[in-house]
Amino acid sequence: MKATIEESLSNFLADTTFPYDASSSGMGGGMGGPGGGMPSGGAPGEAGPGDGGTPPDMGDGGPSGGMGGMPSGAPNAADENTDYTQIDDISRTETSGGLSLSGTYETAADYIDALNGDGEWVTYDEASNTATITSVKGFCIALKQASKSLGAFDQLDRGQGENILFGENGEARHFDATLAQVLEGLGSEYAADFADDLALTDSLGTDAQTRLEMYTPLYYLLASQGGYGQSTPAKHWRIRTGINQGDTALTCELNLALAAQAHPEVESVDFATVWGQGHTQAERTGSATDNFVAWVASCMD
Repeated sequence: MKATIEESLSNFLADTTFPYDASSSGMGGGMGGPGGGMPSGGAPGEAGPGDGGTPPDMGDGGPSGGMGGMPSGAPNAADENTDYTQIDDISRTETSGGLSLSGTYETAADYIDALNGDGEWVTYDEASNTATITSVKGFCIALKQASKSLGAFDQLDRGQGENILFGENGEARHFDATLAQVLEGLGSEYAADFADDLALTDSLGTDAQTRLEMYTPLYYLLASQGGYGQSTPAKHWRIRTGINQGDTALTCELNLALAAQAHPEVESVDFATVWGQGHTQAERTGSATDNFVAWVASCMD
């Protein structure tokens, strides 16, 4: 985990031309929250299989993040500059903690000094233009504040986009059996609602747990899960996320990459989590569309 964070920051330093304007890149404000734009002054680079990406957690035949209904006046989902937080029907909270980076940093060392503004957790090696961090905790406190509260995905009032995604016949339903057990143990008034919804089946006779498993790639990739061997995984995976998005822990995308790498039928996993990017089409350099098309072409060679 620590190495993944360090690689992301070192890639950013390699890709970015200083002076660097953090304000114009969309990195200002609480970076732990959603959003974020491409690094200003990023090296152009050739579009290739290691240089760009797709929306979070998407690969060749792999999983993609589900979106709810698009509100009136929402950005075009096909636009590479789209803020997906405006169209995914997910509720988030503004984070008050973490660093706020703005203005222009003349050198990489100046930028590292800004990252250490609330206490040193990054060490910069100017000779190699790479960085190391003291701990994963230091990174999370500074740059990855949670943007959702407890019950983040299965909200008590069924108000999240995921409640529709894993719902029944288009209706928002509860689906989190673990949370249901917690509520029952607490004697919560919501426990009965969870129990009722988890017992429902849709028009195809499928219950909530099955729908959840069908949407979970690890259920099919991990030998410890019931779906292992029940599907044919894609041979090639390409996973890109913004490392600063606060919707989920970094373990989500890293577990997906590791599980795919460990599966005997998977031939390649091209994984990167992009520094300074949030819940968006995270790219190190270049165009998401061009990079993705180039990666697909490389898989056909």
